[in-house]
Amino acid sequence: MRPAIVRQGAARVLLVLALLLALLPTAFRPQHYGDANEYILTTLALANHGTPDLRVADLAMAREMLPEMAAPYDLLEPGLRDPAAELYAAYTRGRDDTVYAVHFFGYPLLATIPYKALQWLGLPPLKCFQILNLAFVLVLGAALHRAFGSLPRTLAGVGLFFLCGGALYWNWSSPECVTAAALLAGLLYFTHGAPVRGALLAGIAALQNPTTVFFFAFAPLLLCCMHARQGGSWRDAVAPALQRRVVLAIGAGIAVAALAPLFNLWAFGVPNIIAKRFTTPELIGLTRLHSFFFDLNQGMIIAVPALVAALAAGLWRRERAVRARHAGVLAACALFVLCLAVPALSINNWNSGATGVMRYGFWCAMPLLFALLAGLRDPWPRACLALLAAAQALCMVHALSYHYTQFSPLTRALFAVAPGLVNPEPEIFAERAEHKDDYIDMSRVYTYTHDGVVVKALYNTANTGVHDALCGPGGRFGGEVGTAATYRDWRYLNGPLRCKSADLSGVLLESVHQGTALRLAGGWGRIETGGGNWTGAWSDGATSAIEITLAAGHRPTSMTLHGQYFDGNRRTRVAVNGKDLGTFDLAAGQAIALTDVAMAPTLTITLTHEAPRKAGADDARALSLFLNKVRLF
Repeated sequence: MRPAIVRQGAARVLLVLALLLALLPTAFRPQHYGDANEYILTTLALANHGTPDLRVADLAMAREMLPEMAAPYDLLEPGLRDPAAELYAAYTRGRDDTVYAVHFFGYPLLATIPYKALQWLGLPPLKCFQILNLAFVLVLGAALHRAFGSLPRTLAGVGLFFLCGGALYWNWSSPECVTAAALLAGLLYFTHGAPVRGALLAGIAALQNPTTVFFFAFAPLLLCCMHARQGGSWRDAVAPALQRRVVLAIGAGIAVAALAPLFNLWAFGVPNIIAKRFTTPELIGLTRLHSFFFDLNQGMIIAVPALVAALAAGLWRRERAVRARHAGVLAACALFVLCLAVPALSINNWNSGATGVMRYGFWCAMPLLFALLAGLRDPWPRACLALLAAAQALCMVHALSYHYTQFSPLTRALFAVAPGLVNPEPEIFAERAEHKDDYIDMSRVYTYTHDGVVVKALYNTANTGVHDALCGPGGRFGGEVGTAATYRDWRYLNGPLRCKSADLSGVLLESVHQGTALRLAGGWGRIETGGGNWTGAWSDGATSAIEITLAAGHRPTSMTLHGQYFDGNRRTRVAVNGKDLGTFDLAAGQAIALTDVAMAPTLTITLTHEAPRKAGADDARALSLFLNKVRLF
């Protein structure tokens, strides 16, 4: 009778949770981010002809259903039509010249079930990924109910999952949510009397993210830690992990996880085509390890700072009798996270598509959430849980507020006051400083400006032109400049980086009088060398100043200032040595008479701009005039 009651209670809990989760797809459109173009196309292939190889008809259907994916699909089509043509990078040829997505088809295969159901019901079929992701959250709910046995605690556990990254990725047409939910549910089932369910879920998680196979080493260890008793023998502690059903469960889970490398061996001749084509083991190191956990743009700390603080507080508040057991669980979970993270450091595209925390960081954090849930079996003050939920909710709001080609608000705030404290992995800085996903170029100098001043610059030591890039030909930067080395010969300059009073005569000044020199005295950006009329400097602010040191005996009678105007600007008021000379169109090269100017060894030219305005949402400069030439007559 009691098992029947338990089953009825679980059914009611899952019904309530399913109804709540069903509201999400009706309120939100699916987000086709990450590797969605692959997963969608493979799902259509499986739904159309029951195999994961991709065909022209599948591509035509995908292009019709998703016009926004036209760019990658246009790149793929020639390779589908001609076996000799090169394939778009996200796809590869397998046995008999068939074309596959580089990612294994486990996630699309599961998505085919809701895809067909939605199609039959006449509903938008590409909501299948939302349904699949939420189905695994429902499985997580079932695992939580088995562990906690109550509806409020089950809902609280699901809420914590969303507040520790689930809110960022449940809506993606990519397997991050499935991996995270399956990994966490697998740990709960495995350690609460259902090892077969737990191991099979871990095997499913490993189909798309192979490093989750570490589950099969750490789940038995966690089972032992949770059964360890003070004063008990080590035999008593390891006995639960040696039970026959536990060993068989691990074997079954490994068999499921093995489907992906076995298919890769059959189709491509290697256990993992992604590892072969898109990873570089030499990238694994302390720089990326630190970035994985502590980068303030996409590191794990972005998603779970309150969770980590709660784990530390929870360990501290335990009674001595149970503290050792909880410390063992937490240590095993922390080591599990490290093992999950290290292989991910080899991925070539480090600043990959993400919402806040990087995708790997989201599901790698699940063992830490498991450690917290294991500790919550004992009573916690409701005020502490409310504080945890509120802090994690703020983290999710922050993570949703910026794109992966932008610096996070937290990073920008620190760049403004202490740029030397934050030195992101070079690819992250380069792509977010440029606001585009691109290859990092050793010949480039990447900069971040605050209030029109470069406060941080990234360059490679192989680049000998860093001063010229920042300050123009012959220029030198000054100010309180700090340096910070990072990996692969990349180095940061931490400012503010202000160019010294370099002689810019050869760049901006045309004069036949030897010894005449020009410098930009204030209200200017850095010298830019775009060639022709685009070698010069932008004004920045309402006024700009130029100082020209005259050669001995040289007394010019007129001058011209040449430049291009920014939108909304058509003229400039010019004053020389304090004398207002009137308003001029500097784009037209009007001659400006100096006969009424009190001459001195230095001409101080003050330009008052008509309508300074911001260059864009991510550019704080107030632009008016691009000055490219000064002539004295």
